[in-house]
This record gives sequence, C-alpha cells and structure tokens, in this order.
Amino acid sequence: MGDKNRNLELAFIDKEGKIYLLVDVNSSELSKGLEAISKEIATRLRLQKEQR
Repeated sequence: MGDKNRNLELAFIDKEGKIYLLVDVNSSELSKGLEAISKEIATRLRLQKEQR
C-alpha cells in the first residue's frame, strides 16, 4: 500500500499554489481552511447520495 517510511504532513494550498504547513497557519486561517474542507466534503457526500 505504498511507502510506509514517508513522513506526511497536513498542509493548506492557496489558490496560487503556495503551500502552508499546518504549523505555519494561525487559528483563524486554520478555522477558515477546515470550514472550507467541511463544506466540500458535505457537498461531495450529498452528490454521491443523490447518484445512488
């Protein structure tokens, strides 16, 4: 299932493609990023449910 020795980190990527590691964002930015992720997940789950 892939390379088990990889060290992965959570990160945000802005619309210009710049990467911000989780440790480099403040709580407000983290909150906005997690809200956007949550909305995207909800949208995708709703679409999958409708396709069944």
